[in-house]
Amino acid sequence: MRKFHFLIVFFLSQLFYSQLDNTHYLQPIIFGAYGSTVATITEEYIYLSTPSTSNISVTVRMADGTTIPRLSVYNINAATSTIVTNGVVTFANTTPVRLSVINASNVVLAPGTSPMTRPTTTAGTIIPANVGGMIFQSTANFFVNYRGTDPSQAGSSLTKGKVALGKNFFWGGTPNEFTTSVAEVGNMVSIMATENNTVVTINNIDAGTEFINGASATPLTGTTFTRTLQKGQSFILYAKVKLNTFSLQDRGWLGAKIVADKNIAVTVGGLMQQGSIETGTVSDSRDFAVDQLVPVEQLGNEYIIMQGNGGTYERVVVIATEANTTVSVNGSATPSYTLANIGDYVIVPGSSFTNKNMYLKTNKAVYVFHKIFGSSSLATNSFMFIPPLSCFGQTSVNMIPDAKQIGATIYPNTELSVLAASGTANAPAVTVGGTSLAPIVAAGTAVPGNPNWRSYRYDIANASGGTATIKNVRVSSAGTIQAEIIGASGVAGFGGYYSGFGTAPIVTIAVANSPSTRPCTGTTGSSTLSLSVTPGLGAYQWYKNGVAISGATTSNYSIPITDNIAAEYNVVVTPPGGCLIYSNVVKSYACPCYKPGVAGTPEITKIGISTRASKSTINFPADVNNGFIALESNDKGLVITRVSDPEISITNPVDGMMVFDTDDVCLKIYDGTKWSCINQTCN
Repeated sequence: MRKFHFLIVFFLSQLFYSQLDNTHYLQPIIFGAYGSTVATITEEYIYLSTPSTSNISVTVRMADGTTIPRLSVYNINAATSTIVTNGVVTFANTTPVRLSVINASNVVLAPGTSPMTRPTTTAGTIIPANVGGMIFQSTANFFVNYRGTDPSQAGSSLTKGKVALGKNFFWGGTPNEFTTSVAEVGNMVSIMATENNTVVTINNIDAGTEFINGASATPLTGTTFTRTLQKGQSFILYAKVKLNTFSLQDRGWLGAKIVADKNIAVTVGGLMQQGSIETGTVSDSRDFAVDQLVPVEQLGNEYIIMQGNGGTYERVVVIATEANTTVSVNGSATPSYTLANIGDYVIVPGSSFTNKNMYLKTNKAVYVFHKIFGSSSLATNSFMFIPPLSCFGQTSVNMIPDAKQIGATIYPNTELSVLAASGTANAPAVTVGGTSLAPIVAAGTAVPGNPNWRSYRYDIANASGGTATIKNVRVSSAGTIQAEIIGASGVAGFGGYYSGFGTAPIVTIAVANSPSTRPCTGTTGSSTLSLSVTPGLGAYQWYKNGVAISGATTSNYSIPITDNIAAEYNVVVTPPGGCLIYSNVVKSYACPCYKPGVAGTPEITKIGISTRASKSTINFPADVNNGFIALESNDKGLVITRVSDPEISITNPVDGMMVFDTDDVCLKIYDGTKWSCINQTCN
């Protein structure tokens, strides 16, 4: 009889804010055109700011960690520029800066030739670490904000700091919903390695989806791509739209799984297309958006999305990281959507916003993306990667530099939206250039289905604080907040989210005294879930197969010894403030037992393979009964094919196929219908 002990571990070291960190990774990105009459982007900048009142020094290097870029450093408040050749940039809270990468003649590198944006013909190839991507490091915390612009397009993205690094991601974004005649429309994923010999696999791509293959006219195709990257190298997949027709290019990449054996950083986005029912099935309205992801373990199960200015044109995209994920909208008692498979997604329509807020609750961790508009113009769309709710989040954003501008371009429709814990007596305090700014609606607006939060909106563009152009924004509150900035000018719009991922404790069920993380239960063995957590973190509720277990509301729970049915177990913790913290899921199975072999004449094994110098028995393999092939060795083992998610990776399995699933950590067999772990049971 084997006894299994479980321990819930709260990793409190995760209590920091992703956008505000002392180390940031900026991946290279690719757009469909540079400098042409249909340019996607003609200017790009990197904004650095910090809450530190004293000067801090940030070292800027290329992705290889060695090469120093030549920089033009613009002091936003003083309107002065300095050439920096040693990669060290110094600034404080009152002196935010804007960076441009320059050549030896002090000429700003044009988009498509800079470390931030690479030529379209480098998509599908491995990008060297000394030409694409950048690393920012300091002993103090700071923000890194990439912004790009063109008279017709604009976009903004904040790097997420060290919590952006991980090994498991899903390709997210927003699909094209209308046909277009603009060839530059497309979506990309950019992956940067942080260590040598990093093996990256992208799978779960719809068969037939095509990606740019460098300078070759023959596209890359396939459902799986694997590349080995050295430190700082990047690999970008770019799916260009097909003109004037719907195709897999519009969404065949959405929900693809990205797995690496060492830490990577991932950015997604591109030049997105957007239409409306008024335009029929064709629309050339578009704008660009990029955002950096965080790995699966930094995600959550509760999200509040604050609507922009696009009305019902806006979309919320939810991507499942586990099978059988349910999505409830605005507090619905029953799931609004069910995502059956890993990587499945749902597009929640803009009509689901109430009071310009939308509340999503899921039973498993998900990625959430918001297609948002800076104005009512269909060409001002962007998207934001939304962080989950957290009662352990930041209480200030200090600061957003030059909030209504990208370079010299002013966006007169710039607004700030702030989500705040409703237990706070007053609205979040916002200052623009040091002058207080009241929210448009003093009391804010309620969130449907979640009374613990309210949202507030501020008119940044017309704020009296600051100069006519410089609008440095600071936000603070007595409770947890999330903040986003959106802006628009004519047909160009942008958006950026200034709130952290990874701010809530990560709850993990660890299995002790077991050969694997999959405990067995039942009358032939016993299992005890022995849980220990830090007191005072909140209320606990255990679940079996997604259903609450009656009475299992403490930090201790034991599976009944008579329960021999395989199941999934997890625990949800509700700390003060109403947030939910979800543990990982532990899968159990019926404990094995043994019976004597059946009496009778055995079959003789006729084929044997041995690595020994001499036979182990005189008649080997004939005296090894009931086998087709007998193997023997003193120091060798049989290793079968190791696969991550064979349900996705193996597109045409056959009856009896066996693999070792590296995700579920078990030997699996295909029975003609489904893959199942092979668990020893009574014969």
